[in-house]
Amino acid sequence: MRRSRAAALSGVLALAAASVAAAVGGAPAGAATTPAYTVRTLHFAVKTGPTGTQACDIIGDLYTPKGATAFHRVPAILTTNGFGGSKDDQAGIGKAFASRGYAVLSYSGLGFGGSGCKITLDDPDYDGRAASQLVSFLGGAAGIAFSDAKHTAPIARFRSVVQDATDHAGRHDSYDPRVGMIGGSYGGEVQFAAASRDPRVDTIVPLITWNDLSYALGPNDIAQTHGVTTSTPGAVKLTWGALFSADGALGGAQGAQGDPSRLYGCPNFATFVCTALAAGATTGYFQPSDVCPVAARLSRALPDFDQDSYAADPRRERHPVQSQRSHRDL
Repeated sequence: MRRSRAAALSGVLALAAASVAAAVGGAPAGAATTPAYTVRTLHFAVKTGPTGTQACDIIGDLYTPKGATAFHRVPAILTTNGFGGSKDDQAGIGKAFASRGYAVLSYSGLGFGGSGCKITLDDPDYDGRAASQLVSFLGGAAGIAFSDAKHTAPIARFRSVVQDATDHAGRHDSYDPRVGMIGGSYGGEVQFAAASRDPRVDTIVPLITWNDLSYALGPNDIAQTHGVTTSTPGAVKLTWGALFSADGALGGAQGAQGDPSRLYGCPNFATFVCTALAAGATTGYFQPSDVCPVAARLSRALPDFDQDSYAADPRRERHPVQSQRSHRDL
């Protein structure tokens, strides 16, 4: 039953995503229309990190179809931005799906667009944990959403989303919403992080995202052992990486007033990012010790990823392969 629901929701998400632009811009010029939904900007208090103790603020827009209540529940969609973007980039998705009866939560990823904490490149311990707590909010959990960034004014429980009896692990959860995720690039990869941590996620639709970030930024098609894994270092796309890093650091500077810690150490990034960039700029390729944090994240997101073979020989530089697929239980 869960599999058929997930397949149906995945199909709806994919079809609707292809027509978002047309749906949003389809009204005749000058026509007076009343939105079939409401939009409310909220702040979410989430705990991230390997131990789940690092507090972060996430800002998001909640699109609620008119008529959605605890007595007339609707399915939900969780979406976030690509690299350097914000929740506002997903407004078209929010409007289009809310007009069709879905509750939509569009949020700015950690380190972007008004949300706090640093960019960790979609680490399951950080971005995955954060998304999981947003799933709990959509499922009706209290104490997560607030009307202010200081988290002093909690809002009422959101009880308008359909509840599932069990998650994909076969367990019952008091806050298990019928929810799918959609997004592109950085907002696509985070879906793997979320689904790997939370079996309540029913389906994911990652668009134009990466299979293996180390390969994407330092590719090499020589001496491949399987997939894109190779024993020969690839040349770093230094300009591309530098532009992304500058964009991320600028976002941290803009948000430093609310969270000054984002500028400590590696500005607005996890420490290993600056270390890898410095080594790449000096040598022209990534060092095994710099790529290992990427491998560690892959092994947490994908249980069948062989991290031991990836890092067994520190003299070699190999690129892990991440399968671009939905949650393994869907």
